[in-house]
Amino acid sequence: MPPGPIISRFQGCQNTCSRAIAVVLLALMSSLTAHGTEIPESAAKADEAALHQLLADYWDERLSLEPALALAQGDLRFETEFDDSLEDSWRERMLSMLEHYQRALERFRNATLSPEDQTSVRLLDYHLDRDKRFYGSRLFEVARMLPINQFDGLHTAFAMDAAGSGNYPFNTVADYDHALVRADHFARWADSAIVRLREGVDHGVVLPRLVVERLLPQLDTVLNRAPTDTEFWRPVDHLPNGMAASDKERLRLAYQRKIAEVMQPSYQRLRDYLAREYLPHARLTSGLGEMNEGAALYRYDVRFHTTTDLNPKQIHAIGRREVANILLELDRLRQQVKFHGSWRAFLDSVRSDPQQHFANPDDVIPAYEAARQRIVGHLPDLFTVMPKARYEIRALPESARASSGNGNYVAAAADGSRPGILWMNIYAPGVLDRFNVMTISLHEGLPGHHFQTSISQEHTELPAFRRFDDTTAYVEGWGLYAESLGRETALFDDPWQYFGHLQYALLRANRLVIDTGIHALGWDIPRSVRWMMTHSSMNKAQATAEVERYVALPGQALAYKIGEMKIRELRERAAQQLGAQFDLRLFHDQILAGGGMPLAVLDIQIDHWIASQRPSPPIASPPIQPFGSP
Repeated sequence: MPPGPIISRFQGCQNTCSRAIAVVLLALMSSLTAHGTEIPESAAKADEAALHQLLADYWDERLSLEPALALAQGDLRFETEFDDSLEDSWRERMLSMLEHYQRALERFRNATLSPEDQTSVRLLDYHLDRDKRFYGSRLFEVARMLPINQFDGLHTAFAMDAAGSGNYPFNTVADYDHALVRADHFARWADSAIVRLREGVDHGVVLPRLVVERLLPQLDTVLNRAPTDTEFWRPVDHLPNGMAASDKERLRLAYQRKIAEVMQPSYQRLRDYLAREYLPHARLTSGLGEMNEGAALYRYDVRFHTTTDLNPKQIHAIGRREVANILLELDRLRQQVKFHGSWRAFLDSVRSDPQQHFANPDDVIPAYEAARQRIVGHLPDLFTVMPKARYEIRALPESARASSGNGNYVAAAADGSRPGILWMNIYAPGVLDRFNVMTISLHEGLPGHHFQTSISQEHTELPAFRRFDDTTAYVEGWGLYAESLGRETALFDDPWQYFGHLQYALLRANRLVIDTGIHALGWDIPRSVRWMMTHSSMNKAQATAEVERYVALPGQALAYKIGEMKIRELRERAAQQLGAQFDLRLFHDQILAGGGMPLAVLDIQIDHWIASQRPSPPIASPPIQPFGSP
């Protein structure tokens, strides 16, 4: 669901939340909650209406700048538009928009607002300030010189949309015609990407050679074949039944030309540039800290994805501590399954045991469907609010199998026109491990990302920018927390499914160690792979694939564990303070009710909720006065 390589990269626990951020936000909250009794009710109503209009206008303007984000939500108003974030004119529009809404928000700092509106002001203020600092700085100029990688690039996002496997709808004649316009936009984007990559070569801001080598096969998938043999032809093979015969014939001819004359040549140009001109300049190092201006960009990535002020060394230390704790639990499991060899032998036995792996990729989706059915029965014990959106599990199209790791969840359209979909890469090594089925199901689907995104979207009383927020630490923190719920619902009654859960918990802790190791502490890929293999059951191919992800997406992998630790801390705080009044279902509802947000704001929200759950002290009756007393 990311709107584009530049925008998506920068969108969207105990002692890990930045206390500095929290103090600032608390101070802002205090100023916003100062109620003046002299303010007439009509003025408060006017402020409320004006704020709601401002928030709606902000989101509309944001979507016009990020049309892929609109498509991800099922909003088709910008269907013919495309990512322009590599252009200077786009940056100017973005900065102008941010400055406008910063000025407009000043009116509401001392206004009388409801608690929900106060939160909206805090959140919008946070996002505007963060984005203005980034887009108005040198960091943005550096980031857009790296517009593509094997995990996050418009070459794959456009291909999925154009093949009918993404967010773009192919329902009407207009949809098909607009997709042809989008193809022209993609060709322009590809040329702009080459310009930015070339600019990066001139400034010593270049991708690692490894990333470029992984990109080339992805681009090859649509080349050197007839237009009708490409994935771009798939929507033409499935033209709607009610479409006029004349339109069908016209579209077949138009798509054949567009694929041959625009789409394939744009992929070819990008591929030729990367292979012939760019590759010789690509870095032999892997970490951002070893690239010109990369250390500052990584510090920004860390802060962006974790929403904290933790520095890479602090996160690295947290990761090592968490790894050690999870390994102790895994060793207890080793004893439970009565494996009498060493820890290393235990992991090796799991890797080599054919019973722990799917022999046939076609068995993957049925196994995940069965896990989904088991989970559904436990949800009423964990939530009082359930999403209305449908949830489906599908296999990724062939072109994406080499580029998407285990797969990814794509949120349902807010209007119900598209279900939430877990796209599974049925050939990925991690997906072929049977012991991962329940954990991936909990994280990606129920009650993980499908619950979180759908419930947020369905709270229509919230402003849209909150309903569709994708703050990484919140979103992925919730996904990782959701995995842990399998233990308290007996979904891990099979010790091997619990083994899979511990392996994934260990993976997220390892990410703290390896991501910071690569980008801040000078680790190379072999050292990172060795660490992963030593501290997990992953074989070399799986560990290498994970490490390559961290190379391509600096900082993103830190969000999972940092966010999960904060949610776990808030749960423990609420349980301790509320005692017998603590209701886990209501706590979960509260975590999801307000949409995505930075961890410091979530901390404030839960403190307010805890206070609201305590019984009010009895109100003392006034003393009885003698009749006729003044």
